[in-house]
Amino acid sequence: MTAERYTAVFTGLLLLKKPGEYLYLRMDGDPLGSGGYTLSRGRPPYEELGRAASFGDLPEGCKNLVLDMYLKMWNL
Repeated sequence: MTAERYTAVFTGLLLLKKPGEYLYLRMDGDPLGSGGYTLSRGRPPYEELGRAASFGDLPEGCKNLVLDMYLKMWNL
């Protein structure tokens, strides 16, 4: 089991979400290689979140997974 190091919170007008609820993706540094990620819906665990990071600062595997999930969520 790997530790989840990064959390991406998807905000926006998603049809399936309730007020205060978001889709969020928790992942380790190599989520595609290790399979270390979880997609959840609800209130993200803000007390467990560290500092904010820009998309450009994420490891390559995390960027690819976040982009893939985003494209699927919006049917792009």
